Order: sequence, then C-alpha cells, then structure tokens
Amino acid sequence: MNERCKIYLIIGERAFSFELNSHRMKHILITGIEGFVGTHLAKYLQDKGYQISGIYFQTPQQKIGRIFQADIRDYQKIFLIIKKLKPNVIFHLAAQSSVAQSEKNIKDAFSINVEGTLNILDAVNKLDFKTRIIFISSCEVYGNQQVRLSEKSATKPISFYAATKLCAENICQYYYRRYRLDVVILRPFSHTGIGQAEHFLFPRITKQIAEIEADLAKPILKIGNIEVRRDYLDISDVIRAYELAMRKGKAGEIYNITSEKPYSIKDALNYLLKLSTVRIKVKVDKQLVRKYDITLLTGKTDKFRKVTGWQPKVEFFTTLKNLLEYYRQQIAQ
Repeated sequence: MNERCKIYLIIGERAFSFELNSHRMKHILITGIEGFVGTHLAKYLQDKGYQISGIYFQTPQQKIGRIFQADIRDYQKIFLIIKKLKPNVIFHLAAQSSVAQSEKNIKDAFSINVEGTLNILDAVNKLDFKTRIIFISSCEVYGNQQVRLSEKSATKPISFYAATKLCAENICQYYYRRYRLDVVILRPFSHTGIGQAEHFLFPRITKQIAEIEADLAKPILKIGNIEVRRDYLDISDVIRAYELAMRKGKAGEIYNITSEKPYSIKDALNYLLKLSTVRIKVKVDKQLVRKYDITLLTGKTDKFRKVTGWQPKVEFFTTLKNLLEYYRQQIAQ
C-alpha cells in the first residue's frame, strides 16, 4: 500500500510540490472495537490521524469515531454498514476469544469466528471495494509442538477456538486466491495490558494481589498450571504491529507477531510476589487448569520484522508491573 502521495500546487506562474502521508486520509473500520485490543487500536490509529469507524456487539466504554451496533453473524447488517462506510481498511477483531467459552458452546464459537469472518470477506467482495482486510488469527492454531514456531510450521489446533481461527484463515486465503481480495493474516502470540478482561490470567492475578494488599481478600492466590511457557507482548507493541501490517504487509501472507521470549507463568508469578507488599500463599486450583493445555507457545517473527521493521519495545516484566500498579490505583480510589 502506498504510504505517501505528492501534491502539486500552481499559483500564478510558480509551481509548488509537497508530500502528504496518505495514511492520514484512510478510513479504517474496526470490528470488535469495544474489546481490549479494539479499544487500544482505535485510540492509537486515531492519534495517528486515521479516520475511525467501528462495529460493536456490547456497548463500548469509550466512543471513538462512528460506531455501529451489529452482530457479526448478521450478514445483511454487516453488508449495509460496509456499503455505507466504504472503508479503505477493515481490522477484523470481533470474535469469541475465550478458549474456555468456545469449548462450552462450540456452535456459537463457530458462527462468530468462522461465519462472522466469511460475512466480512463476502461483503467486501460483492461490493467490489478496494478494501484491505487484516484478519486477526491466533498462535493457538499451531497447537502443542514444543518447538519455536514459524509461519511454515504445521497447524495442529487442540482447542475448538484454535480450530475456528484456522478455518477462518483458510477462508481468507480462499478469497485471496479466488478473488484476489486484499487480505493479510496475523497470528499474534499471547499479549496483555491495562484494559484486558479480568478473567484473563495476568489481570486476574494482579487484581487479586492488589486486593490482598488492601486487605480486601485473604492472602491466598488461586492459580492453574504455572509451568506453561508463552511468548508475551504488551498491548502497545501489538497495536503498533497491526498498524505496520496494514501499511506494509503483503496480501495473502501470514505473519507471526511475537516477542520470541518465552516465560513461564511461574516466572511471572515469582516476579509479582516480589513486588507485593504482603506475603501471599499460592494455591493451585484444579478448576483453573486446562484439560488440554499447550505447554509451550513460542514463535519466530523474522518474516514480519523483515517486511515492517517492527520490534517490541516493552519488556514483559514492565507490563506486569504496570498492571499491578493500575489495580493498586483502582482499588485506592
């Protein structure tokens, strides 16, 4: 995608030329704009000068740009919104993102993650717009392989959530091959930060610690399997990667977005306990242990770095410290 355009201005007998960043005139539609990543991405893109619109299912906590309520499974409504907005780019974030919830209701997970993605692709294709679609998949499509994963690694999903993401990827690639739709597929590895739902691991742990410090809870921290290892990214690095993928990613390609630095939950927990102002006992809760867990998820991101120059800036332990400070401040208010 072109990043700059040259403008020529003639005044009298003199001609002037200057360049503009063309991305500042782009209209971006974000599905799932009310979610953790969608909220951060919308703010980041707006601050960079993009025109933002969004589709939401649940009412957003903050309104950025023009927003439209819709169920991603409602093809007719999605079609009409895209037809009205004529976006240059669509970030497709709307999904059932919980592995546990996807297992509990596989039909809903399939209709949201697969049929919802198909609705976006088919609407853009039928409208014949020159729209770039950034589909957010997941590293979980690789499954449990115990190696550092590249985009060429086999896909072996072991959760229904991962299976739906891989299915949606295949549909994206079909639309690229069959109709030359401008689709880029991203596989982000684990990421966290302020604003992530509190049923996710690190917001839950840091909030519990802050509550214990404030004497609002017993000094017992319940947790699942602490031996699993993951690459982790701060949300700020993830959204920078997404914007770069929009501008520099190649249509039809798949890119890993990852720190390449695996840490165990035990590593994170030990760090947070050292930051705590009180002594806390850790207790393994079997209900928090996944029946089928991925013991190692670490990836290579050299393909994405080569195309975009992206590098993560925020260290994992800085992210953890920021989360803990955020919940301390929230509880103190």
